[in-house]
Amino acid sequence: MATLLDMPVDEDEVRHRLLDAAERAIVHRGDTEIRMADVATEAGVVRSTVYRYYPTRDDLLLGLLLRRIDTAVARWVRELKRPSDPAGSIRALVLNPVVSVAGDPLNAALYASDSAALAPVLQTGAREVGDIMARHVAALFRQWKDAGRIYPDLSLSETVQWMTATTSFLLTPHWRDRSLTAKRRFVDRYLIRALVC
Repeated sequence: MATLLDMPVDEDEVRHRLLDAAERAIVHRGDTEIRMADVATEAGVVRSTVYRYYPTRDDLLLGLLLRRIDTAVARWVRELKRPSDPAGSIRALVLNPVVSVAGDPLNAALYASDSAALAPVLQTGAREVGDIMARHVAALFRQWKDAGRIYPDLSLSETVQWMTATTSFLLTPHWRDRSLTAKRRFVDRYLIRALVC
């Protein structure tokens, strides 16, 4: 009779299970200051299993963020009202993550003022976040460029960096509680003008 240890393990399934457990632990705690033991308990595994797949809490948080960003950006690109309009599309793609924090318990916990662990994780994972964003907006970017709607000397990589940097800036405690109108004005004045002809 085969034991659990003898059965093949689906590595991706285990990773997703651990990330799901991390999400629940973060929501329960209300910030990102979770312990790996909390995640192990939530996932119903031993702590060494968590460390096997995510050697540090930062690795776990980055994995969680990248998965959420990938899913969210794919949805936001699909839901763009007028994808041929770069100003409206860029504005939506920058502001959607900002707006999504309110009303979502996990996003609220991830961006809670006392979630100090998130800033270094975002800094470390900036390239991966940019790669995800670029993958989802590459076709739109080419369309805008071919139509002469954005400046011809822009690169996809730099454009995505500016977009994600603006989103991150608007999620800082200094900007988080400002009105959506103020955030939109900031995006229009300092980002859209720099990208859209």
